[in-house]
Amino acid sequence: MKFSQWILKESTLSELYQSAVKAFPETTKRQFAIHEVKITQLTWIPYKGMKTLFVKGIARNQQREYNTIIVFKGVKYLESGGVQLIDNTKQKYFLEQLSLDDTEVLTRCNCSDFRFRFGFYNSIDKSLFGKNFSKYESKGIRGPVNPSESPGICKHLMSLIKVLRESKITK
Repeated sequence: MKFSQWILKESTLSELYQSAVKAFPETTKRQFAIHEVKITQLTWIPYKGMKTLFVKGIARNQQREYNTIIVFKGVKYLESGGVQLIDNTKQKYFLEQLSLDDTEVLTRCNCSDFRFRFGFYNSIDKSLFGKNFSKYESKGIRGPVNPSESPGICKHLMSLIKVLRESKITK
């Protein structure tokens, strides 16, 4: 799917995941390699007034660490019940379980795969957290790094999604 088709649409995690898989069906380094990635630290920052949840994970693989970020939009905070989170200040928050299929997100990782393959297209898709990336232009040695011009996510963010699903934050 060309980036021009994504201009007015903000993506969910499921859409970004599927877009990355579809754009690179032959890869063995992304969705098939998340078992190699360990999320060693999670930070939750709830913004009740903004109806967002900022999640930062430290992803570790091959003796390297990567900063992963997912910001969930339209979060429904509750007075009690639902999913319970405890932030870094030990304050409790309750929220409705987040849907990977319906909740719009912003994403970012500081790995090269995310930056050069997906960062620019995620900014067009409005699913990039933080400063926009410039479009990566090949020096002519190889073809384009993202020939379908699709937004997506790297294996570090895929691993963070797995942890969020296992912790029942997402469904």
